[in-house]
Amino acid sequence: MRQHRGRGSQPQSTDLFLSSPPRKAPIRFGIQTRLLLVTFAMGSLFVLYIALNTARQASHDREHLRQQMRLVAALAGSRLDDHLGDVTQLLNALAGTLPIESNDAERNDAALRALVAQLPPNVKDVSLWAADGSNIGSSEAFPAGPRPSASDRAFFVAAIGEPGLVTEAPVRWHKGGEWTAVFALRVVRRAQTIAVVSVATRLTTLPALLDPDSTLPAGAVVALVDSQGRILSRSLDAEQWIGQPAPIDKVDLMRRMVEGRGSAENTGLDGTHRIFGFARSRSIPWLVYVGIPVDTALASVNGNARESLALGLGMLAAGLFIAAWVAGRITRPLRQLSADAQLLGEGRFEHRSEVRTGSEIGLLAHTLNRMAEALQERITAARRGAERLSLALEGSGQALFDWDIANNRIHYSARASTLRGGPSEETEVKPEDLRRFVHPDDLAPLLARLQDAVRGATLLYEAEFRIRHRDGHWVWIRSRGRVVERDAAGRALRLVGTDADVSKDKAAEERLRLRAEFDVLTGLPNRALFNDRLASAVERARRSGKALALLYVDVDHFKSVNDSHGHAAGDELLKIAAERLLASVRSVDTVARLAGDEFTVILEGIGDPVDAETVATKLLEALRTPMQLGGALVRVSISVGLAFLAAGENDPASLLRRADEALYEAKHRGRNRYTMSPVAFAET
Repeated sequence: MRQHRGRGSQPQSTDLFLSSPPRKAPIRFGIQTRLLLVTFAMGSLFVLYIALNTARQASHDREHLRQQMRLVAALAGSRLDDHLGDVTQLLNALAGTLPIESNDAERNDAALRALVAQLPPNVKDVSLWAADGSNIGSSEAFPAGPRPSASDRAFFVAAIGEPGLVTEAPVRWHKGGEWTAVFALRVVRRAQTIAVVSVATRLTTLPALLDPDSTLPAGAVVALVDSQGRILSRSLDAEQWIGQPAPIDKVDLMRRMVEGRGSAENTGLDGTHRIFGFARSRSIPWLVYVGIPVDTALASVNGNARESLALGLGMLAAGLFIAAWVAGRITRPLRQLSADAQLLGEGRFEHRSEVRTGSEIGLLAHTLNRMAEALQERITAARRGAERLSLALEGSGQALFDWDIANNRIHYSARASTLRGGPSEETEVKPEDLRRFVHPDDLAPLLARLQDAVRGATLLYEAEFRIRHRDGHWVWIRSRGRVVERDAAGRALRLVGTDADVSKDKAAEERLRLRAEFDVLTGLPNRALFNDRLASAVERARRSGKALALLYVDVDHFKSVNDSHGHAAGDELLKIAAERLLASVRSVDTVARLAGDEFTVILEGIGDPVDAETVATKLLEALRTPMQLGGALVRVSISVGLAFLAAGENDPASLLRRADEALYEAKHRGRNRYTMSPVAFAET
């Protein structure tokens, strides 16, 4: 009789080929440990939730900050473009209106000084250069001696050679002088370049121009970088960094030049990690950078994260303390119950548990005592029932087995030995001996069924498997049984059942299956099996997105072959046609006979419509080869209708109908050819 496992019992061994588990096993993970682990796991999930939520908020704030810096940089870029527009407008005005007195530099000096006095303080100098590069006017006073020449300066060479605004930066005219950016434009009179006018602006004052309201926090930086990666201006330590390479490689620099605006993070020249936005000037290839320190920007977020994590860890510690106290109140009576059950398992049925509580544990102790009173009587009844069953089965021709799980032995009756071709005698084997005579494909399912019965997952054990006969062939066995004895802890001790030879039944089932699914004449799948395979192929194509093609084949003038050579020749023709169709396709493709001289071919995984057309051509060629039918050489041909599974199509009948319509069209066009359905091939 099957007895239910106690709440405190240990699970049955998961390997049926191991010896019986020990009667007394140490507790590796008790209730107290499990409760602490559960509390720790739940608390950890809470802490993890806090950490993830904090990280998500930090990520959101960081992204928001990046968006802000992108906008601030765009605004600074607009201000730079406004400044460059003013410079360009000034140069155009000077180029168009300034009188060029190449022989009167002092007069030009006076005119330019008067002009600069009216310009913003960011403009340092306005100069006029003759076509040979000599200075013929400047708003700045030169020291005694010859005037400077710009013939070898980049801005002058570029201005002379091309129209439009040119620039050179950073420029320092003499040692210790200010860093400037020089903008130049050539002066054209009567289609001739007669001079170059230039404006020099102070680079150190540009950050203030780009952030006039000083709204950025401490540690923020505004910088300008040219297309070569050089720093042109910087709001912090400008003199130290102007002209130095920016901390960015050429690839990133070019990408940002192309993007025009964006945001990123990196560590600056001063070692400070910043989030910055960048924007490209529309006038010249300069990038404006506006960055603020990450620590400053996210200080409040980091503080909240530390407070939240500290709170979560504190709650976790409190939960573990409470769980330990509760677990102690539960495990003490359970340990006593475990000791009581161990004594009962050893056969001391006179023992009674003295655990007395008002909880479910007290109910369990009461149930354990009642079980002890009835256990001996039930075991005795089970043994008597097994003996009666053995006698009855021996007379029925079935083999009896008795698996002593506790001692790891299986006892077989004399009939079991004859099933394997051995002498009629009782035998006893080890469970691991099953590996020697059970079919390898059936061993794992057999063990799974036995394990379910041993664990109590199923009331009865039932399995069908093959065993090796002594002459080498396989014998089908139907095995049935049940666990008839368990110990006080619920562990299975004995499993008793019967084995019967069902090889004839299996052979009959296989014959019926072949008749139901395969054509008797050609051995090909019949219409029923074809419909199943086509439906499965459509479903696979729908899931995988791979193409599916169907060929509908009909033998041309088949009736005339029957009439001229007889039905036997017609049958032989169909068999030869089936063989040639099979030889013309892949092993994974399905060739079926629907009825009479109608065949179908299912092609899965078609990569291109041409692949299916190639198969159709091979079928036509294969069937054109003459056949030897009843002593006569007969030439036949076929007509083929080809259809592809359309995009979104799920109905196999629709695909078959379109292939049939394509076949009809092929016959209408004169036979001995293939025709494709007009529905488009479904691209994957």
